Amino acid sequence: MNISEQIITFAGESLTLTNQGVLFWEKQQALVLSDLHLGKAAHFRQNGIAIPSRLAADDLEKLGRLIGHYQARTVIITGDLLHAGSNKETDLLAALTNRHPGTGFVLIRGNHDRLPAAQLHSLGISAIYRQLKINDIAFTHLPAIEPDGFTICGHLHPGVAVQVPPYRTLRLPCYVVTPRQIILPAFSRFTGLDTRPVIPPATRYAFYEDGFIAIPET
Repeated sequence: MNISEQIITFAGESLTLTNQGVLFWEKQQALVLSDLHLGKAAHFRQNGIAIPSRLAADDLEKLGRLIGHYQARTVIITGDLLHAGSNKETDLLAALTNRHPGTGFVLIRGNHDRLPAAQLHSLGISAIYRQLKINDIAFTHLPAIEPDGFTICGHLHPGVAVQVPPYRTLRLPCYVVTPRQIILPAFSRFTGLDTRPVIPPATRYAFYEDGFIAIPET
């Protein structure tokens, strides 16, 4: 796993964006990510749509490696951890949390997170919130149209279309960073990308295997 980092200052805090789709807050020893959509691929397969069977397993294995790399004490998931009800992919989540007993897994409920709290706890989710505030930063699922504080969120699966000479266009996931809000990329590979323009001032940090492309919107 080739990890590239982009350090930014947000709400007076030093935060590390990574090209693996997670943000690391070193001061809190916390990994922050969004939109795993576990169960989505299994749901499609159950309905006769051919989807590779390793998607969720690969995503969770990557998350496990990132927990180890950063020695994370906490993993904060800003919504849409689960796409559907219980299935084999939720069992994979339970296996991951069992492998990391020293790490707390915190869920900010998203629009797809419909399982009851007791069932989420049985999968190893230690705390569940609609919104969580740490210092001056609020963690939510939905972006705020006009944030009145500092927010880290997900939901939109942001991306950017990058022109590659002579005639190619690459669609890359990105972080959207504004003075008061960070919109995280989807951690799952099995999602679309929203490449619509963002409201300035903002910087889109698109990422790929070897690094980042910073795209300011003024």
